[in-house]
Amino acid sequence: MSTDPYLGDGYESHRIDLGADAEGPMIATLIHRRAPGAPTGRKPPILLMHGWSDYVLDRELMEHLGRNGHDVWGLDLRKHGRSLLPGQTATEVDHLNRYDAEIGASLRIIGRDRPPVLLAHSTGGLTAALWAQRNPGTVRGLALNSPWLEMHLGPVTRTLAQVPVRLLAERLRGRPIFPLGSDHYARTLHRDFGGAYDYDLALKPPGGHPFPAATLSAIIDGQRRLAAAGPLPVPVLVLHSAHSRLGPRFTEQMRRADAVLDVRTLAAAAAGLGPRVRIEAIPGARHDVFLSDADARSRALEILDDWLETSFPAAPTMRAPETAEGHGEPPQDRSGKEKPR
Repeated sequence: MSTDPYLGDGYESHRIDLGADAEGPMIATLIHRRAPGAPTGRKPPILLMHGWSDYVLDRELMEHLGRNGHDVWGLDLRKHGRSLLPGQTATEVDHLNRYDAEIGASLRIIGRDRPPVLLAHSTGGLTAALWAQRNPGTVRGLALNSPWLEMHLGPVTRTLAQVPVRLLAERLRGRPIFPLGSDHYARTLHRDFGGAYDYDLALKPPGGHPFPAATLSAIIDGQRRLAAAGPLPVPVLVLHSAHSRLGPRFTEQMRRADAVLDVRTLAAAAAGLGPRVRIEAIPGARHDVFLSDADARSRALEILDDWLETSFPAAPTMRAPETAEGHGEPPQDRSGKEKPR
């Protein structure tokens, strides 16, 4: 491991090699907060996972969790953030199960006897929930920060969009399916646009990276699979803003709301995750509730701390995934062969 150039002193980054696809070698990046002394084992480790067109950047959140006794890690998925290599299509993936490779590798590095809580944001929340559903015993719980569990306006929209998006993805693959997004969300966050936070705009662009058609198809398919699956076998916390403010023009109300997802659809999908789900709406929170104004951020941390303290009184041993080692279940064509990436 080497000192992480984005989080700085006290943080190390470890490269995970993932083989290659048509664009060349692929990597993921595991970040670790160094802490004095060995973890006690009483509190579970925590592994942060970012959203689409994003990277692990919230040092204040990681420091807070570390001070509370957690061993803190973060994962930049392939073709995101620290893991995006020259010549690659940012965020491109054809199936969310591809991420099983880096999640599985990260859990092995953290330690099979120390299953973590996955603290996952937006699209990362969907990916984390799918992992937990298919690999029981490998994680202790899920803390989902505005997870993208369903399309805007709900399952009907997803069902109507699934086939045409898949057909477009087969034709466009890594090419964008949408025009470049607006900078509304970045204007609520980044110091250069009047926000309170500083992060690398090359890794998390103001309008997002161009959205690959293949990635949108993979997300819709992941939402379908999660909705059809049984209840999650672990405790789940879902945090989201109390309100959404979506629209083509920026308004000041977007600084105190989710300017990315419809929180009503999000909350309805979260309620279907299982019987051990705690859902909390945070007044004044943004899409990333931990990158909100001080009052909303403080409330989100208070709820997270309480849930972690009350949900995990002991630390069990991880059970190995039932899927193939670290790779999950890749998509197949009708002949049973794995599709090209």
